[in-house]
Amino acid sequence: MTDFIFVTGNASKAEEARRIVSPSLRVESIDLPEIQSLDPHEVVRAKAMEAWRRLERPVVVEETSLELSALNGFPGPLVKWMLESTGADGIARCGHALGDPRALARCLVLLYDGEHEVVGEGLDPGRLVSPPRGASGFGWDFVFAPDGSDRTYAELGPREKDERGHRGRAWRDLLSKLRAAKQPGK
Repeated sequence: MTDFIFVTGNASKAEEARRIVSPSLRVESIDLPEIQSLDPHEVVRAKAMEAWRRLERPVVVEETSLELSALNGFPGPLVKWMLESTGADGIARCGHALGDPRALARCLVLLYDGEHEVVGEGLDPGRLVSPPRGASGFGWDFVFAPDGSDRTYAELGPREKDERGHRGRAWRDLLSKLRAAKQPGK
């Protein structure tokens, strides 16, 4: 179950995945519809089913959430729309205005082969900073500083972000599960 296509409409996510997994990772640029749900597992599962329906080949899809402590985990997987509406700084200012800048970056990558699914998950707790900082990255990378760092994802640079960030952790978790499933007796 390791021969798959990563399906995403986000070129920046594809670039990060190629750095994390392999420069030769096969990517299909399809902007998949996202169901409206606060459950990232439900969202990623629906994406995987749609990607499978379109390609009829083993696929991996991703769902990324930003869960603000001040809003009991909202916007979670709806962060894309909050980002479009308020921008990264608006998200950070919201957490600060409500008195709690803590946030959790979550990434799920789900491999689906038409019968089975394997999910990798990466979590990275941190805090929101305002104003935005950094020169690399995308989305809310400019306002999220992971715990143990004074720098935002956008200030870490690609290598360090891939190593410690939510997306890198999710991909490594998925690949580890796939390797374990190939072990004799599994």
